[in-house]
Amino acid sequence: MTASDLPAGGQHDVSTEGTEAPFDDVITLSTSTGEDGVVTVTVVGEVDTFTAPVLRSSLDTQLEQQPRELVIDLSGVQFLGSAGLAVLVETQKSAKSRDVELRLVATTRAVTRPLEVTGLIDLFTIVDSSAR
Repeated sequence: MTASDLPAGGQHDVSTEGTEAPFDDVITLSTSTGEDGVVTVTVVGEVDTFTAPVLRSSLDTQLEQQPRELVIDLSGVQFLGSAGLAVLVETQKSAKSRDVELRLVATTRAVTRPLEVTGLIDLFTIVDSSAR
C-alpha cells in the first residue's frame, strides 16, 4: 500500500459500495420516431456532470442517422446543469452542420431558467410539446 492509496488526511474512507445511484435511476432516455420521420428523444431526470455523457451519446447516435428533425423533450427534466447545457449547445451545432432541424420541448422552469440565465435560449427553437 502506498500513500496514494490512503484517503486524504489519513481519514478512513467512509464511502460504501453501492451508494452511487446507477445512471438509469438519475436519468431515463427514450427515443421514438414518428411517421413523419421526426425523432424524439425524451429525457426524464437530472442532466448533470454524471448523466450528460449518457445524453450526449444518445443524441449523437440519433444525429448520425440524419433525421429531418430531432426533438429533445426536456419536459421531464428536474435539473439542467452546465454539463447538460453544454450537451445541448454541442447538439445544436452538430444538428446545424448536418441540416437537421432541432427543437427543444422546454416547459418547466428547471429547464427554461438555466437557458435564460445563460442567454442560450435564443440558440434554440423552443416548443411547448412534442405533439405536432
